[in-house]
Amino acid sequence: MDAKQDRVLLIARDPRERAALVESALEPSGYAVQAVADAGAALTAIRTTPPDVLILDLHLEGLSGRDLLTALGARGDEIPVVLLVDQGGEREALQAFRLGATDFVVRPVREAELVQVVERALKEVRLRREREALLGELHQAVERSERSLRDLHTLMNVGKAIVALRPLDSVLDAVVRAAAVVTDAEAAGLFLRDHTGQLRLEIGHGLPAALEARSGQPVEDDLAALVMSSGETYIASGEGLRRFSPAHAAARAVIYAPLVAHDTVFGLLWVANQHVSFKMQMQDLMTVLADYAALALVNARLVAATQQAAPPEPAAPVPDPAADARAASDAESAAALAERLRGPLSDVLHTVNLFRSGEMGHLRQSHQAAVDVLYRKLDILLAQVEDQLTLPPASQRHGVTPAGDER
Repeated sequence: MDAKQDRVLLIARDPRERAALVESALEPSGYAVQAVADAGAALTAIRTTPPDVLILDLHLEGLSGRDLLTALGARGDEIPVVLLVDQGGEREALQAFRLGATDFVVRPVREAELVQVVERALKEVRLRREREALLGELHQAVERSERSLRDLHTLMNVGKAIVALRPLDSVLDAVVRAAAVVTDAEAAGLFLRDHTGQLRLEIGHGLPAALEARSGQPVEDDLAALVMSSGETYIASGEGLRRFSPAHAAARAVIYAPLVAHDTVFGLLWVANQHVSFKMQMQDLMTVLADYAALALVNARLVAATQQAAPPEPAAPVPDPAADARAASDAESAAALAERLRGPLSDVLHTVNLFRSGEMGHLRQSHQAAVDVLYRKLDILLAQVEDQLTLPPASQRHGVTPAGDER
C-alpha cells in the first residue's frame, strides 16, 4: 500500500456489502482499503499494518464488534472507529461509544455519507500526524542546537589556549582532538612541511598502527599535496577519495584543511573515517581549527624570534636587522591570520547571540546559562583578535627604522 494514502480497514460480515462499500465509496475516494469479515482477521490486519480508520460492523460472527472494541481498548490503540449499524440501532451505537467508537452510519449506507464520516475521523488523525512530525522536528532542532553549543565550546577552548600562549605542543594537541570531536571522526592528525618540503606527521589521534609508527617522519599523501596546492579545505569520500592514496590508507572519508599564513600553506589538519561520511558543514569547522593551528604556530615562531633577538641583561642591545625583519614578518603573519579569524568568529558570535536572545527558540535554563557563558567568552576572544589588528605597524613594534628616516 502507498504509505502516503490514508489507510481504512473495513470489517463487515456481508461480502456483498464489503464489496459495494470498497468499490463504490472508499477506493474512489483515494483511500487504501483492506476489507475482512471477522474480528480475528481484523486484529491480525491491525498488528500487521495499523490502519488510520476502522469501519466496523457491530454484528460479526464469532467475536462481536463490541468484543473487538474492548480488545482495541486493552491494547491502547488510538484508531478512530466508525460503526455500521442497522436501522433503529442508534442506541446500540451510543453504547459502543463508551468502548471507544467515534462515529456511526446507519444502513442502508449512502456512499457520500460514509466518506463524509470517514473524513471527519481522519481529520484528527492527520492533526496527530502533524503534531508528531512537528515534535520530531523540534527534537531534531534541539539536538542540532546542543551539538552547535558543544562545537562552539570546543572552539572556544582551543581559542583560549592560543590566547593564553600555552605550549605549542599542548595547543596543537588540543586542535587535533577538537577536530576529532566536532566532526565525530575516528582519526585525526596534523601534517607540517619541513625544511626539505616534505610532509611530516606532527601529531595524531586514533591512528592505525602503520601510520602511528611514522609519527615525526615523512609521509606520502598525494591528496594532501593537492589540497596544499589549492589552499582550500577539501572533503572527500567514495569514488572521489578512491582516486587518491591518503596517508590513512583505510580511510573511506576525509576532510583536509590547509594551514595558511601570509599566503603560504605550510601544513594540513585532517580527519578520517572508515565507515561514516562527513557532513558538509564540518568543512567550515575544520577551516576554523586549521586557522587556529596556523595562528598558534606563527605565535610560537614570533615568541621564539623575539626571545632570540632579545640580548641578555645587562649587556647593551645589539642590533640584528635580520632577526627584526623575521619578527616583523611573523607579526604581520599573525595580523593576517587575525584578519582571517575575525569574520568566522563574528559569525559564530552572531549565531550564539541568536540562541541567547531567544530568536532560535526557547532554551532550558541550564542551556541558557551555558549560552550566556559561551557568548561572553567568545566576545572576549573576538576583542583580542581585534586588538591584534589594531597593534602599531611591525616596524614600530620591533624598532626597525624606515629607509630615509633618520632619528
